[in-house]
Amino acid sequence: MKAFITAFVLLTCTLVTTFNANAAASSSTQFASGFVAINSTRSLWVEYSAPAKGMPTVILLNGLTYSTRQWDRFAKVLTDKGVGVLRYDPFGMGQTLLKYAPILDVIPIESQVQDLAALLKTLKIKGPYNIAGLSYGGGLAAGFAAAYPHAVNKMIMMAPFTRPLDGQDTWIKAQIWATRQIFPYNQYSDEELYDYFLHQICYATYPQAEPIVLENPFKLEAVYRMAQGIRHFNAEAVANTLPEGTVHLMVARQDQYIPGSVLQDYWEKVPKAARVSRLFVNGSEHKMVEAVPYFTASWVYEILMENPAISGGKTFEGY
Repeated sequence: MKAFITAFVLLTCTLVTTFNANAAASSSTQFASGFVAINSTRSLWVEYSAPAKGMPTVILLNGLTYSTRQWDRFAKVLTDKGVGVLRYDPFGMGQTLLKYAPILDVIPIESQVQDLAALLKTLKIKGPYNIAGLSYGGGLAAGFAAAYPHAVNKMIMMAPFTRPLDGQDTWIKAQIWATRQIFPYNQYSDEELYDYFLHQICYATYPQAEPIVLENPFKLEAVYRMAQGIRHFNAEAVANTLPEGTVHLMVARQDQYIPGSVLQDYWEKVPKAARVSRLFVNGSEHKMVEAVPYFTASWVYEILMENPAISGGKTFEGY
């Protein structure tokens, strides 16, 4: 049975201070930001708002072209309600990218999963965790849940990456076929050719579709390296490992990148015991946390507060 949900929210202000790993673990810190060393060779840019007493914390995982700042309006809705919010720039994104640029090697999604685990350990944030990921971040959330199933409390997947985009994947494979016909002695493997044509797609189409990739001279290449790293990850293949009572799926009705049929396929692969809720967000494109930040954040708040209506694998229509 479908329910119709409308959310209204108010905004207030938050306090900004300097961040360090110890401050992040302190309940007295209202807001803090800075680099956190997760091992001897890598630091990640982190922005952290501590929760009010008795309130949960949610970890926000960036979309492919995101940095922490694209979550600003979304995060503010939650922090104004007392929810703790941890944002960070994974390797290849935002301030972390600028620290290590240029990045010229593949960024495996598995290494992003391990970085997240190391960050949570370093900050001493107690699990099990509430994780909300958009697009690439949804794929990262699925990878984290597969690797650390007992560490996940709620997994909120917002227009998540679950498999390579069908149109892009089909075009690349057609180019590989054509290359084999025209250049039968080409010594590159199919994997190498796939990455070659993926690189072409990123450079030829992303600047028009996502102009933000041009905000600095290093970002477009880093976006390609992350796409190169996640394309081998199939969230459908590990869906059966997801913990019971953890999965909340949010689908944008006007998603220009991920067809609804793809996320339908994913939802059907998630075990019924793991499904908690599915929300179709009407009037929103793919990047729903920017398109309708107040609505989506308010829905996430209800999930975090364990609204009893959001349960049992129900499907909702949101306006």
